Amino acid sequence: MKTTAVICLSSIILTGNVFADEMKKGSPPPSLTQPCFPKTYCCSNVIFDVYGQWLYLQPNGSNLYYAAEAFPFNTSIALPPASPNWTVFEIDPNYHSGFQVGTQFTCPRSSMSLELNWERLHSSDSDSMVVSPQSYGTGNMVGPFFDIGPNSAAYNHADGKAFFHFDAVNLLFGKSVCFTNGLKARFYTGAGFARIKQNVSSFYWNKEGQTARGVSEVSTFTSGGPEFGVDFDYKLGKGFSFTGGSSMALYMGQMKNHTTYTSYSPALTTQGIPQPNIQGTTVPNRTQVVPGFEEKLGFSYVGSYDRCQFTVGLGYQLQIFIDAIQSVDMTAPQVLPPLVAGVSVNMGVYSVGFERTLSNFILSGPYASFSLDF
Repeated sequence: MKTTAVICLSSIILTGNVFADEMKKGSPPPSLTQPCFPKTYCCSNVIFDVYGQWLYLQPNGSNLYYAAEAFPFNTSIALPPASPNWTVFEIDPNYHSGFQVGTQFTCPRSSMSLELNWERLHSSDSDSMVVSPQSYGTGNMVGPFFDIGPNSAAYNHADGKAFFHFDAVNLLFGKSVCFTNGLKARFYTGAGFARIKQNVSSFYWNKEGQTARGVSEVSTFTSGGPEFGVDFDYKLGKGFSFTGGSSMALYMGQMKNHTTYTSYSPALTTQGIPQPNIQGTTVPNRTQVVPGFEEKLGFSYVGSYDRCQFTVGLGYQLQIFIDAIQSVDMTAPQVLPPLVAGVSVNMGVYSVGFERTLSNFILSGPYASFSLDF
């Protein structure tokens, strides 16, 4: 045991002396990183990159409900209308095409880059429901969340539509770091600008089409703020790589929303009021801070032609903007008896309370990308 310890100690001392001698000779220790741009490009001082992405994203949120159905008819109890039940209907958005385009300037010697990009998605979705014809006259009805009860007794059809507009522009300054094991990371920071608009509308009417009500909620958030994140590229071999990225931003800006109520009723004509009767609720502006997050995972292939390089990729991305959608809803509309003689509940909406709610805005789906360096 003593002999073994002496041999081990001697080996450590000998190794340390050899390493010290190498350091004296000026030999650097092994490096964990390597140059990120060893090849020669058409322009040796700056690499110019243009890229585009086809996005196939599903917009979503937490306030896409458009109707509630009340069905109090229950033969198992003595007084069916005294024990109603409700079913909630929401718009289920589909996947829609969008795009992201951008350009990037990179200095190979310092591995520093400057990037400008623009992402855009505009889409619309719809849904509808009909109270079962067998339920007509039994108390079944459909109406908005704020007024599902006696005021909605006339409605048995409902339509819902959702419009989404999303635009984002980013100006980013980055630094690339390449490791010897094939991992490349780009850390970046900069400024992000985003505009998010959502319009959820619903329309209710009776089977005769004489009495109807419409509600349209529009929310817009226009903002800008700091952004930072990291992209990575891990080489798998033969030009293929595993890619991904993560970023976070804080958007500060103006939030606006407006709700329009339209009412159609034969009673309007009898009172000499033009149809439809239009009312509205407006929040002119409100300052809001919205955190935004983006995650990406995918695969890419790198090829070259002449002295230029191209990259194609496929992957999946998720973006979420916390509390980016605002709405102001009625909480307790006036019910019978009407406030004024001759005024019917179907001639308009008559609120005695409001509630402000916030919703997230989400985009998720696959993407395909192409970039060209020269």
